Amino acid sequence: MSEKKIIDLLKNKKFIEAKILISKLLKDQKHILKNNFYYGIILAQEKKFEKAITYFNIFLNSNQKDYDVNFNIAGCYLGLLNFKEAIKFYNNCANLDFNRHEPFHQIGVCYRLIREYEKSEISLNKALAIKENPNSYYVLGKVLRENGQFEKSRISFEKSISLDDKFIESKLSLANLENDYGNYEKAIEIIDDINASSGSNDQVFTKSKVILGNILKSQGDYQGAIDVNIEILKKDPKNVDALYNLSLCYLFTKNYEKGWGFHEYRYNLQSFVLLKKMQNNFQKPRWDQNKQEKSILIYGEQGIGEQILYSQFVKIIRDKFDNITIAVNKKLIPFFEKIFVKEKIIDYRAISDYENYDCHLPMGSLGLFFQKFINHNSFKEKINYSSEFKKIPKKNKKFRCGISWRSTNKIFGNKKSIELEELKELFLSNNIEFINLQYTDEEFKIKNLERKMNKNIFLEHDVDCFDDIDGVAGLIKSCDIVITVSNSNAHISGKLGVKTFLLLPFNDGKLWYWGMNTDTEIIWYPSIEPIRMNKENDWSSCISKLNEKLENFL
Repeated sequence: MSEKKIIDLLKNKKFIEAKILISKLLKDQKHILKNNFYYGIILAQEKKFEKAITYFNIFLNSNQKDYDVNFNIAGCYLGLLNFKEAIKFYNNCANLDFNRHEPFHQIGVCYRLIREYEKSEISLNKALAIKENPNSYYVLGKVLRENGQFEKSRISFEKSISLDDKFIESKLSLANLENDYGNYEKAIEIIDDINASSGSNDQVFTKSKVILGNILKSQGDYQGAIDVNIEILKKDPKNVDALYNLSLCYLFTKNYEKGWGFHEYRYNLQSFVLLKKMQNNFQKPRWDQNKQEKSILIYGEQGIGEQILYSQFVKIIRDKFDNITIAVNKKLIPFFEKIFVKEKIIDYRAISDYENYDCHLPMGSLGLFFQKFINHNSFKEKINYSSEFKKIPKKNKKFRCGISWRSTNKIFGNKKSIELEELKELFLSNNIEFINLQYTDEEFKIKNLERKMNKNIFLEHDVDCFDDIDGVAGLIKSCDIVITVSNSNAHISGKLGVKTFLLLPFNDGKLWYWGMNTDTEIIWYPSIEPIRMNKENDWSSCISKLNEKLENFL
């Protein structure tokens, strides 16, 4: 009778009443194991995941093959952002009952959060093979979008909607996808349809407004986007998407105090889940500028380019610590060791001694202290840089130009990239020798263009431009000038102070740190000169400006 009552209370989400009843029954030796299981469920609902696991394990010790307890333990580990253990227990569930789709779905969710997209896709397809359901198609659509498979992503969202026309999350994601494509009218049309069918649902209102803010930001209407996000926060003051989007809009418009302040809300976004997990591993406090500490660990976040960008702020706090350790992507270590000679550089994926520092801070949070120091000379510094790469001798004292034309960013990469053939006029010059800095596999396109032009375009070198960033930096340092789109090479070149022409999209796909279309300089990298499109998807205007600037420069 008691067990039935507990189950009924849990089903009706009367967790307080259930907790009181279970607490009384934990002394009942006859049903002690089952009561531990139910108590674990209550603790999990309260997000007390570690305690919940303790109670679940009491039951698990005698019931290794119990599906429900394995599933609940997996959910607790997911709540703790311990994805490895979560996947382990979801796999236990799959092995216990191969005909249930839920474990495969959850495994797909976990792999998505750690950005192992191929594994996520495999698991979600296994779930869908067992049972077609709108939620799995929705998550699969998110995975495909984040992995740059836009058309497949659209199909997946549309399949989700076809199974459940009221599945709002898929409709919202489809609107976001249309925004990614630059199909703004289509995106707004979807949002209008959502709002018309959902009536006065405040939750749907805020989510659709978030996307509208994204659309306005993509179009370069930053004040409009700010107004929309502020409207969202009036109804939902803790809306993380709106808070983070405000950060980007304020950073775009150089309101750094507000921009960096709102930037702190990024921890609660799914896309920053790994950063949040890293923060949770620290027992020592986050740095408080009002306290005197001897040592600090500053750790990287986001991509290679962002880690280089944020490292610009290290000098702001250099005089506040006896010892500074910088944890970054392992590819950056040789490069950073030459630049940051006073700091220790380590791999941010291999941090184990969390206790050896007085405090810590993610790189992106250094910007909180930046606005006090900002001026146009803040980042003008001479870097004595040398690399051990094989030197390429100049031929006939020709002008040397390093060049890259593609970005590997899964969502925005195509919007920031140029097809090599669009740059062919550059390669007609007999006064310039070109060095290929492109880190994607473009060999076929290069050979094809060389056949058409009946000439070799690039000087040969043996640097692995994908993995050997130190070697790439050496190549860049040997150049008189660099031409690049928005990718990691722009940051490397800017950091080294090499004259750089940066080719940028009009609005869509543009990143905040390259500024607005009216900006003629990049404060973070004084050596970089931006060359911007005149209108959306018009690389020809960009290339025309580039040719003019090259003529004047040579």
